[in-house]
Amino acid sequence: MPVPDLMIAPRYAAHLDRVVAALRLVHECDGYPMAWPDNPTAWLTPPGALDAWVALSDGEVVGHVMLVEGGKVEYAAELAEAAGVPVTGLAGVSRLFVTPAARGTGVAAALLERVEDTPARRGRRLVLDVVDDGSSAVRLYERLGWTRVASGEATWTTPTGVRPRTAAYLSPR
Repeated sequence: MPVPDLMIAPRYAAHLDRVVAALRLVHECDGYPMAWPDNPTAWLTPPGALDAWVALSDGEVVGHVMLVEGGKVEYAAELAEAAGVPVTGLAGVSRLFVTPAARGTGVAAALLERVEDTPARRGRRLVLDVVDDGSSAVRLYERLGWTRVASGEATWTTPTGVRPRTAAYLSPR
């Protein structure tokens, strides 16, 4: 069932408190991000960010996505080679999340669609990396036609010191 009055809008500084609150819900439900950042606002506004959007329903933030420079994505070299472009020709989908109450309603797909159709993309090929755990996120990307290009052990560790398996995907367009 679609979210009522769903609107995808550019994320502004005025949204950040509500985005952090939504991220907190996601973290408490799923453990994303795996380690709660010391400064969640900084985590949502990292160096290399190109642009960001929020999904709003009745004024509440129900989702978020951002684009980062392609070199910030795991397996950037492999993704660039598969896309036939330099790493600078990539834009990475990052910080994509949907609040638990809004899952299964098309919010994530709407956010990805908005990222596809944005000037921030500047003709770059979209890529992303994800923890390869068979989650609904992995199933969503594959259902939407994203192509798995690489997978393996992450370059980062979980709070318990484990390097999870990750996968990198290339957008269908």
